[in-house]
Amino acid sequence: MIETTWQDLTITGITILFAVMLLPQLRDVVSRGAVLNCFSAFFTSMLGYIMALVFATLGLWISMAGQALVASVWLLLAYFSLSNVRTHMYPDETLASVALDYFAVWIRGVAFIVSGSVTGVISRLRRRSSERSPDRLRKG
Repeated sequence: MIETTWQDLTITGITILFAVMLLPQLRDVVSRGAVLNCFSAFFTSMLGYIMALVFATLGLWISMAGQALVASVWLLLAYFSLSNVRTHMYPDETLASVALDYFAVWIRGVAFIVSGSVTGVISRLRRRSSERSPDRLRKG
């Protein structure tokens, strides 16, 4: 018999609530043609499966099942979102080609955000160093 701890039950309860909270979104994607960011949903799913494996290595078997459920809902959201994009925008394309195209756009978006953040940090550091330089000259 599987031995459970209060931590296992708590994690399971929280992850099942996460899955339940995603169900309205899943319904919108499946029945109404809504679209999520496919790759954010896909990578959230993959991270969820990794968390399920971590729970399994800790012997938190019920938590593993709950986390796998949440990861599966995220994977369904990604799949049906991508399928909706293909159906409505690129009906003659294969799902794989639409996924590849959207992946390229997603990578460019991530690169844009990261480069903008790095540029912002560098410009702040330059401003700080230029603000400090006159102080050093006056003291010296």
